Amino acid sequence: MLNALKRWLGGPGRVVDIAAAEAWAQDRGYQMRRDRESLKLLIEGDFDGQRWRLEYGPPQRSYIDGLELRMRMELHLPPTLNVLLVTRLLKDKLEAAAFERFTKRVETHIDTASPEEMRWLAMYPKVALPSTPALKLHYGMVSNAPHAASAWVQGAFGERLAVLPVTSLEGIPFVLMTLRGRLYLRMRLPTLPLSLMEEVVELFRLAADRAKDAMAQWEEDTDGSWLSTTSIAWHTDSHIELPIEAQQPPHKPK
Repeated sequence: MLNALKRWLGGPGRVVDIAAAEAWAQDRGYQMRRDRESLKLLIEGDFDGQRWRLEYGPPQRSYIDGLELRMRMELHLPPTLNVLLVTRLLKDKLEAAAFERFTKRVETHIDTASPEEMRWLAMYPKVALPSTPALKLHYGMVSNAPHAASAWVQGAFGERLAVLPVTSLEGIPFVLMTLRGRLYLRMRLPTLPLSLMEEVVELFRLAADRAKDAMAQWEEDTDGSWLSTTSIAWHTDSHIELPIEAQQPPHKPK
């Protein structure tokens, strides 16, 4: 199993089986399109009437080398609720990069040009993950709503996350985050076998279902929230460009 995962994540072979992916999408009522030459794969579907989008192609984040699998879904969560779950080694890498960037520039505030992932790790408190050993070993989480974020990784979603194949390997960039009411996933995948795509889509579905249960009713004044500082979470490959809010990051309450 481990050798197979290594081949998926870094070995030679076909990048993606388009015919198999198209058949898989059609069987489930999803739509597959290839309207952008830069993308290897583009699939759209819905979970209980809520639309989601999957793209596989060049990365939109500098911390991902090669090809990136990314998903997004509009959940209508509170727009200022920010939750970030990342693999632990990526968390350490981003924190080190942020420290180096800020100290070299002698800055006293967080650069709004940095990606949300980097800024949130510097701004927000760590969230205690459930006692599942795999979750604690492989992931880190921060949020401006720690109680809601902790509730999110309970139940079937947390259990599935703990056995995701990437947890069998070290150093794979993997991100799940909520931003402006949407849910986002991104991960590095030099190749995309159909079985792994199925697993990631199912994980995303569970994450969305649990987010609606655990976080949809969250209110700022119940969890000691801070303001959102967001830039662009998904670039123009998705045909949607989010506006930039050039806000200074607020101070944490004492």
